[in-house]
Amino acid sequence: MKVQLIIYSNLKKYVDGYQEDEGLQKEFYEPKTIKEFLQETIKHEKAMDAISMVIVNNKVVPFHQLERYLQDGDIIKVYPPIGGG
Repeated sequence: MKVQLIIYSNLKKYVDGYQEDEGLQKEFYEPKTIKEFLQETIKHEKAMDAISMVIVNNKVVPFHQLERYLQDGDIIKVYPPIGGG
């Protein structure tokens, strides 16, 4: 199964092999949930705390649904908390 990860924050520096233009193409053979994939791929102990929004295939995935399994060809986009003033 292949998926693509795109990160819109500084968390990308904690992902081995992340490329600025393409993100990360990752292939794995056993089923993984979105949460498992993010925790294994982003090598930062507080990565999940630094994510405010996850989008899979252009649809927002609520945090209580991150246990859903990834499918071949999924595109996962990760956004940081947004602040302003």
